[in-house]
Amino acid sequence: MDKKSFNVAAAGILGACASAGSLGAPGGVMYAGLMANGYTLQDFERITGALAGAGLVLKRGECYTITPKGLELNAMIDAALSQQRAAA
Repeated sequence: MDKKSFNVAAAGILGACASAGSLGAPGGVMYAGLMANGYTLQDFERITGALAGAGLVLKRGECYTITPKGLELNAMIDAALSQQRAAA
């Protein structure tokens, strides 16, 4: 998995966790979405492990919740994507 693929998937996972709120996003559902796009279980584990290690998400059972630090990064990603869409 290259850096761009990693970043795209990580942004998607952060977005899913932000949308899920305090209940958290189910890991199996997120993995299924990534798997449909060619990612492996090892890729998913690497990405979620990096996000957790950076303090952006917390894993509770089989669900991932976003931290305040993760919400901040997710807001920056959303703003950058909005700017790209507006420029297109």
